[in-house]
Amino acid sequence: MMELEHFSLILSAVIIVALAIYVIHIVRTAGKDREVDLEQVQRIMRDLDYNHLDRVMNRLRKG
Repeated sequence: MMELEHFSLILSAVIIVALAIYVIHIVRTAGKDREVDLEQVQRIMRDLDYNHLDRVMNRLRKG
């Protein structure tokens, strides 16, 4: 019976530590903006297919 109590105690401690680490991570990252990779943005803008841009713009104006 003692083994079950020890297992339960250890499991509870592991869960509490994991939750504490998760909360610390949330507190540290809360309110921060995402980092912008300028090279990736330039690559996306360069490789975009602008052939259908007029359909998108017309749809936005109508609706």
